Amino acid sequence: MHKFSTTSGKVLWYDVTDNRISLWSPLQQKKTCPIINFSSPNTLEADKITMFTIEMTQQCNLRCTYCCYSGTYNDRRIHNNKHISIDTLNSIIKFIEKHHDKTADEITICFYGGEALLVKDKIDWTIQRLLDVLGQQVRFSLSTNGLALTEDVIDWICSYPKFVVNVTIDGDKIMHDKHRKTLSGKGSYDIILKNLELFKTKFPDEYNNRIRFLATVYSWKDVLELDKVWDGQSVLRGIYPVHISHIIPDFSDKSRTYDTWDDKNIFYHEAFKAYMKGQKGILSNCFKKLTDIIARRSYHHLSSNLRIKTCYQSLFSCFINVDGDLYACEKFCGEFSIGNVSDGIDQIRAYRQLERFTARKNNHCSTCWAQRFCRMCMTSLNYKDEEIKLMCNMERDTIDLALRYFCEQKDWERSQKINK
Repeated sequence: MHKFSTTSGKVLWYDVTDNRISLWSPLQQKKTCPIINFSSPNTLEADKITMFTIEMTQQCNLRCTYCCYSGTYNDRRIHNNKHISIDTLNSIIKFIEKHHDKTADEITICFYGGEALLVKDKIDWTIQRLLDVLGQQVRFSLSTNGLALTEDVIDWICSYPKFVVNVTIDGDKIMHDKHRKTLSGKGSYDIILKNLELFKTKFPDEYNNRIRFLATVYSWKDVLELDKVWDGQSVLRGIYPVHISHIIPDFSDKSRTYDTWDDKNIFYHEAFKAYMKGQKGILSNCFKKLTDIIARRSYHHLSSNLRIKTCYQSLFSCFINVDGDLYACEKFCGEFSIGNVSDGIDQIRAYRQLERFTARKNNHCSTCWAQRFCRMCMTSLNYKDEEIKLMCNMERDTIDLALRYFCEQKDWERSQKINK
């Protein structure tokens, strides 16, 4: 049960039991949050996977200051020269052949690093064999920092009809070069922009259809700045980031600060103004993602006993590291492998992780008003209990703002209809 308000002063009430929003009254305030008992899932399905992400190398040609592989994170690997072997790739191809969804229209294979293009020949070798196995069902995707997008690489990418390229760009030269540096410590922005300009000049249609941008930020203040500078470059203009990632929390770094409720509110207030003006861009996209958290909720009544659902119950994606170890996604690390490509899914290890996650949910979530919207998944097992409490507070702030701006959005849309 949660009391919140809009900027107009309207006081509202969110009821977790039926997932509905109403005007607040003193009588509602007496209601208490129900106690939910979570139980572990008893199924595990891994034969309907539609996306496989393959870590081709752990080597990188950049040294981004915020990188989770920089050595500052206690639970992550560090940059090294390890590449995937042909033997492991052969095992991966057999694993994909066995576990991909045979009924899906499309199977996506993502090449990941480090910097995946440092082993371009192995990527090409893998593509050829996967085309033999999956035929027209397969499409390919590449995550890259853009430093190695030379003319030869661009020609090679465009030689395949279904090959999307995800390039990380953090804004303009000042924003980008602040964190995304080469091995020598220099900024990487100029080289990457030059490569993108070559791609757009040589293959303008392919550029628009294949290039996707990602951005990484420390705070929502950075996103406001990102919105201001993004269209300043012709190769970026109108192709807005498909995903804006915040830096992974590092609670051992006492110098790090995190967005407060007020910080987020300032951002979403500006994003709402952009949305009301009908602007198409970064701010409007962020606003829509926030309010969709609430708009897409279901209205079924909350049971006092719930069997949790995770990605393990219908595993649609799978991350495979250079050693052939299997994870549900690339956000998992270390001990949270659920098998390897040679032996397949280790159900005992997977269920053990599910039991740990269920115990944590019973410990932290059973009386939380935001539980039905919470986006913290099993990757939260990477963090200690005291760190989870801090992350829970951050998530509740976001959900509170999602409720606020969802209601403001509906009020505004209603007023627009009345005016018309």
